[in-house]
Amino acid sequence: MSSKNPVFIGVEILHSAGRLRKAYVYAALDADRELLAIGQGDQDEVLAYLGGQAAAVAAVCAPRSLKTGPAEKAEAQLVEAGFPLETTPGTLKGCPRWMKEGFDLFRQLDAFGYAPFPNPEADRLCLETRADAVFWRLLGGRLPLPDSLEGRLQRQLILADQDLPVPDAMDFFMEITRFKLVQGDLPLESIHSTEELSALAAALVAWLAGCEPERIDLLGETGAGQIALPKGPSSTL
Repeated sequence: MSSKNPVFIGVEILHSAGRLRKAYVYAALDADRELLAIGQGDQDEVLAYLGGQAAAVAAVCAPRSLKTGPAEKAEAQLVEAGFPLETTPGTLKGCPRWMKEGFDLFRQLDAFGYAPFPNPEADRLCLETRADAVFWRLLGGRLPLPDSLEGRLQRQLILADQDLPVPDAMDFFMEITRFKLVQGDLPLESIHSTEELSALAAALVAWLAGCEPERIDLLGETGAGQIALPKGPSSTL
């Protein structure tokens, strides 16, 4: 990147059905992987944050556009490797709402001057990623646990192992007593939601792209809907 002090932002779009106003969860890191922001909002709020950065890398957990022709290759690589990806249809009518939100978000990023990664001359860069595929990669090709308490604990530990600024999920077990468990009084305040963990995983991808690009794999063909993932402990593709 050509500018100093960039911000590294991950964005997750909620997959829930319906028209949720605050459907975007975002997390931002600085170059030292310190947490600058984490929150949930509507598209205008997220775009205000993204548009306010002089230098940034944004990784969005959604397809950039419809996957047709060469653009299908990135998703096909993930599926062939055993990752159960929800693939992108070739027509807009067949896309779920969260994908359409992703298309629109990338269009807005284009208007803000976010260039597709890699581009060493650009002050603002953007990438397409998938949060669960990030965890899958970091687990050496093993699928993360389902979106449950156990899955949240697992994902938070994985992010901690990547030196992200998340509380140690093992502390959760230190605070559990028999009485608290019977009462359902679990110490969940230090455990991020699944959506926040997804945004943090995307922020990790953004940070790697900006600070350690040699640790990023770009699946698919150049200029045709590539998906960015961190290199795992062993080759999975």
